[in-house]
Amino acid sequence: MEVKNVKFPNFEEGEKGERLEARLMGDIPVQVTVELGSSELSLKEILELSEGSIIELNRLAGEPLDLKVGGQLVAQGEVVAVDDSYGLRITNVVMK
Repeated sequence: MEVKNVKFPNFEEGEKGERLEARLMGDIPVQVTVELGSSELSLKEILELSEGSIIELNRLAGEPLDLKVGGQLVAQGEVVAVDDSYGLRITNVVMK
């Protein structure tokens, strides 16, 4: 087997190509999750769960819920009812 070194071209700071526009990316679907809270359980505790079991979460009642896009926190809000479904009213945008 012959192994050769790869030579990469030098890119200057001024050599930038076209920039992607937001409207081009706007139709790409992403996973959006609203997180009520979380808890850490042992595997034994998980195996003992049954109907009616209660898991205490790390959030206080009334605390804002997290809106995550692709796993990243982007906003917080409060639960609302929209017809027969739940919704999230954004109260704080926290994108970093």
